[in-house]
Amino acid sequence: MKFNTHNLLQLCAIAGFAILAGSTTYAADHLDSPSVGDDGRLDINDLYAFQSPANASNTVLIMTVNPLAGVLSDTTFNSRGTYEFHVDNNGDAVSDLTFNVYFSRPRRGSQNILLLREDGSIAASGKTGQTISVAGGGQLRADLFEDPFFFDLNGFNDGFNFTGDDFFEGQNVTAIVLEIPSSSLNGPNIAVSARTTVGGTQFDRMGRPAINTALIPSARKDEFNASAPVNDFANFGADMQATIEALNGGDSATAAGLTAILLPDLLTFDVTDASGFLNGRGLADDVIDAELGLLTNNAVTGDGVDSNDATFLSVFPYVAAPN
Repeated sequence: MKFNTHNLLQLCAIAGFAILAGSTTYAADHLDSPSVGDDGRLDINDLYAFQSPANASNTVLIMTVNPLAGVLSDTTFNSRGTYEFHVDNNGDAVSDLTFNVYFSRPRRGSQNILLLREDGSIAASGKTGQTISVAGGGQLRADLFEDPFFFDLNGFNDGFNFTGDDFFEGQNVTAIVLEIPSSSLNGPNIAVSARTTVGGTQFDRMGRPAINTALIPSARKDEFNASAPVNDFANFGADMQATIEALNGGDSATAAGLTAILLPDLLTFDVTDASGFLNGRGLADDVIDAELGLLTNNAVTGDGVDSNDATFLSVFPYVAAPN
């Protein structure tokens, strides 16, 4: 069966409505599955990994949580949860290095922070809202920030009738910003993921933007969030390929190739390369336009939102101040 652009847009719109059913806040990874709505503090919105613009020898890792913080969800971190950055540096999709962040209960407007490495050693401690030095080099900050994600979500929800309006303009998130020497990651080629847990159970996880949101069937989104990246291709490869085929007009060869690239769901990054997505992900990278083009064989190339509504910083913590 052949598809013209109109047919393809109809398919994309159907897929979009299926993804967005029941909520107007699904996006990169905001509210990507039913279960994450139980606690926005543990719902991972976005993951970033990029070469520090202030020091090319450092890598910056950012995890944002709390979609529409202060409106839809809280502005604090879960004191019973764990916020984890995972780094695979040998290509087997299994974490080799971890940075685990813990928070105390809020008191007088702040929370205590503890950053542990995979061996349990303390890498940093301090309070939210402060820039904290990391042992061995680098810095850490956990705070309320402007949401760095930009996307015409309403246009997507309206069958790809984009108007260039950024749904996330004026919105906030909470974020953990970690900058460390790239040499400590044992690269140069690494694969990064983020994970949150509560009571020892995985709550949410993320690598590249929009994988679970856009490419995993609705009935399996919770299952995806609870699983490990190393099992992604075996468990979800067929589903993802079928979704991409529906989006690209039935081009099975391209869909299979993209599935092999996008799974496992890890954000691959060469720490010596500052080029941006698909090499890691920078704050200013227009990941939606890039993914729309890839997934639709360039039938849809953009949403009209080309940049964030707030200016990112060129120095730590790089994310803009909250609205």
